[in-house]
Amino acid sequence: MIDLVLSLLLAAGPGPLQLKDCIREALQRHPEVALSAQDVARARAERHGSRSGYLPRIDLTIQDGYSIWGAQEHIYGSGGDPIKYTQPGGDDDTHSFGLRLYQNILDGGKWWTRIERADREIDRTRLAVEATREDVALRVIVAYYTLVESRQELEVLRQALEASREHLRLARERKRLGAASRVDVAKARVSVGEDRMQVEYKLRAVAKARVDLNLAMGRPAGAALAVVDVSPEGIEVPASGGQGSLDEHARLRALEAAREVAALDASMARADHWPRVAGSISYSRNDPEFYKVYSRFDQLYRLTFMLTISFPVFDGFATSSRVEQAEVAAERVRLEQDRVALDLQGDLARAQSDLHHLAEVAAVEDDNIRAAGQQLELAEESYRLGQGTALELRDAQLAVTRARIAAVKTRFEIMIALAGYHHARGDLLATYLPGEHP
Repeated sequence: MIDLVLSLLLAAGPGPLQLKDCIREALQRHPEVALSAQDVARARAERHGSRSGYLPRIDLTIQDGYSIWGAQEHIYGSGGDPIKYTQPGGDDDTHSFGLRLYQNILDGGKWWTRIERADREIDRTRLAVEATREDVALRVIVAYYTLVESRQELEVLRQALEASREHLRLARERKRLGAASRVDVAKARVSVGEDRMQVEYKLRAVAKARVDLNLAMGRPAGAALAVVDVSPEGIEVPASGGQGSLDEHARLRALEAAREVAALDASMARADHWPRVAGSISYSRNDPEFYKVYSRFDQLYRLTFMLTISFPVFDGFATSSRVEQAEVAAERVRLEQDRVALDLQGDLARAQSDLHHLAEVAAVEDDNIRAAGQQLELAEESYRLGQGTALELRDAQLAVTRARIAAVKTRFEIMIALAGYHHARGDLLATYLPGEHP
């Protein structure tokens, strides 16, 4: 139902989406989230089937057959005259009914280990879903900020283009008055052309960023998409050294559960070294007459009670091989857990370092924008008075554009680094969707 509503909204051309809206939609429709949820359903089905290890098994068998045979010639005797006779052909009916109850009594502890393994597998898949949701949310956040950053940079370049056009108009006016040469007009026209190219390149970047955000949300690449502009002001940079413990990170907890699953697999493999005990009760009836099989229940029956004890002696090293493979798998999971823990610690440290350095850079860029703006005002005034050159005016305009674009980039780099910080901590959804985190 949710997918249908989202599809209808998409077809109708939705309004501008906030970052929270994009994350929510991605969590609802992204294939990776759906696939990880299917793993949970599979684990639950395995948990349901694990009860077969201790529940009895009952088999009901009903057979009805009809046989026809032809005449057969038999020869008996040796050393003398053989005796020959022909057995005539005939036919016969066969009817049987059987009921068998089988109960596993002892299998080296495999049945209760299998149940425990199923429970831990459910925990692992649930934690894997949580980790997948965090990964999908991070991709959405990065794509969202990249799109908004490209749009803001595009606005800066468009303003620069308008300024270049105004400078071209000013150069033509000064040339008409005899205060400027054809060279100044030509340079101004080149500046307009260069700025137009920069706008077109940035339009291409905006289109690509929109496609990336659609894909990150699980949408078709060409779906209509509009997002709300955001201001990267007032960002709180976390204090350095505040990494805290990563033990509660969903990815590490999922690997810990996977490690326990692998250890239980090794236990089940070792259980094959133990004797197996099973009991069964069988009730059967068999007679050529159909009605006799399903009547006279106090006659024509066989009731069998059986206790089976099986001792494994030699299986061609199959059990020892399974044990070794399970132990190797458990060790691989442990090593993977160590690797992921190191990666998360590295991501967290890098994110904190980036945040603090970028905050310093952002403060410097504010001063650069003010200084470049003042320089441009002076260059424009000097050019109007005939004391400055077109080259000085162009350099001043480029300095303003570069300073403003650098400031936009830095502030969105801070926002992306902050998202990476929370992703490394494992609280990304709790931070960006407070109160909605499962």
